[in-house]
Amino acid sequence: MDGTAIVPQTATLGSLMLDVLNVTAPVFALVLCGYVAAARAMLPAGAIDGINAFVYWFALPSMLFRVVALRPLEELFEPGLAAGIAVAGLTSFGLAYLIARRTALGQPSRSVSESASFALGASHGNVGYLGLALLGQLGDHLLPTVTLAVITDNIVLIALTILILELQRDRRVGLMGSIVTAARSVLVSPLLGSIFVGLVFSAAGFSLPQAADTFTRMLANAAGPCALFAIGAALGGRPFRFNQEISTLVAIKLVLTPTVAALMMMLIWPLDPTVAAAGVVCAALPAASNTFIIAQRYGLPTPAISAAILSGTLIAVVTVTTIIWATGLR
Repeated sequence: MDGTAIVPQTATLGSLMLDVLNVTAPVFALVLCGYVAAARAMLPAGAIDGINAFVYWFALPSMLFRVVALRPLEELFEPGLAAGIAVAGLTSFGLAYLIARRTALGQPSRSVSESASFALGASHGNVGYLGLALLGQLGDHLLPTVTLAVITDNIVLIALTILILELQRDRRVGLMGSIVTAARSVLVSPLLGSIFVGLVFSAAGFSLPQAADTFTRMLANAAGPCALFAIGAALGGRPFRFNQEISTLVAIKLVLTPTVAALMMMLIWPLDPTVAAAGVVCAALPAASNTFIIAQRYGLPTPAISAAILSGTLIAVVTVTTIIWATGLR
């Protein structure tokens, strides 16, 4: 199904860009609202954690569940899209890892664990929060694409990073023990859990009772605005700085990753133009806060990752808007 709008030949470059900005500007404005609220201490203590908890455990899982459960299974599986997202992410991960392991960017060479954390910050995008909200504004028909991107990104990049970190933290556990830990960390995510439950509903042909349908729809409708506000609020307390290390993280995530994804989805394994465009936008999203959380959990340095999340989100206002315009999504 091709959901790309037919643009009249008389449309000017300026009018086309304005059409895109009419979609992306409100989305990033909601992020700005959260940033200002946190930076100016307008939120009471614990409010940011509360908003994140609501989004992570209730609103986004409800949206993802509905995206999957209320559609036939054939709409949810696109091997070319999954391959494109995976190859793009792994390419960025591998390059960032090699850079981190060598003496570069004005920093001494990092340990294996620090390099894996650095690499995750250059490859794992904010598809769950920002991607669902942004592409949802462009049309519900794009949400299955984002859902598959969420699954692929988590299973490939999050699992790989945790596997490396577990192997380095306790070598006595061994490879199988580390694989089990990595798999458990990914599978207990409410985002993936809601997708798997939705797959069961879709495969079985179940329908939601009216009360359950209304309940999940109300939560799903809150997911986008709350997720965007939560992104900004989480960034509000972080200092803005930009150096060679941070610029490398941002450049790999915002430039290299979508470039590889575009090559995979548009040239090497051509997909439906709308699906390919949505996949490239998913690949172009800035780093997710998961990168910071995982680094913190394993006691690894976080300043560069934290700054790259903030810087990348600000720069993504321009890069993501440009990619949406260039790919023809309307």
